[in-house]
Amino acid sequence: MIHQFRDKKEIAKRKRLVKNIIFLIIFLLVAALGFFAKTSNLLHFIGRPIWKIEKSIRESAKDSKYLVRTKASVYKDNEGLLADNRDLKYSMIDYNILKDENISLKELLGRKPVSKDLVLSNILTKPNYSPYDTIIIDAGSDVGVNVGNIVYANSSTLTPIGEISMVYTNTSLVTLYTNPGQTTEAMMDGSNTSVELVGRGGGNFEMSIPIDLPFTKGTNVYLPSLETEIIAVTQDIISSPNDPVKKVLLSSPVNVQSLKWIFINRE
Repeated sequence: MIHQFRDKKEIAKRKRLVKNIIFLIIFLLVAALGFFAKTSNLLHFIGRPIWKIEKSIRESAKDSKYLVRTKASVYKDNEGLLADNRDLKYSMIDYNILKDENISLKELLGRKPVSKDLVLSNILTKPNYSPYDTIIIDAGSDVGVNVGNIVYANSSTLTPIGEISMVYTNTSLVTLYTNPGQTTEAMMDGSNTSVELVGRGGGNFEMSIPIDLPFTKGTNVYLPSLETEIIAVTQDIISSPNDPVKKVLLSSPVNVQSLKWIFINRE
């Protein structure tokens, strides 16, 4: 009888241990997937090293796939990248000329561009791991980041992709402009029409414009500010000709999935 009681006691202990291990594994998986992105600072503190490890594993896996590729495929990709690089260089020459002329004209009119206080940050989780169109970065209140700061994909062309929505000690949550239901006031290039972009998720927007306003694929849409900061590019009409307004589909000029770093404007 004593042995049976001890056996039952041992079995109960093992069951509790197994339950605790399962709970811990589930908790770590959920934290790693970013479902605690909108919760407390404690969970961000716990999740930060997990996200860093997970990111390192993903990057190592990508590197190993690259190593087993054939010479022919690597050569072909390299040729394509060189051609793209040449095209970008020519485009940047025109861009820099126009940018310098624009700055000179604004300075003549007494409208000097506002300098930005940019801080570099590493992306810990991306939209495929964070809920909806959000990312988690490794910069927080420790480096002066505040809610409402605009986040840029790069420091040269300054392409805005979202805003800081939550700040913790050394991490922050960035809500992308393409977040479903997110609305952003913007201006359409060419016609200077004021529009409201509505996030559709997955790097896409939609907007409604007057039926008589001409539609051109590839039109830039930018934030209403002194500097031209492109937030979206028109792609296609998603409404019927009988609708009183045109519904237009747009996409972000930046693929967030390909980014490793972002820049936060602390102004």
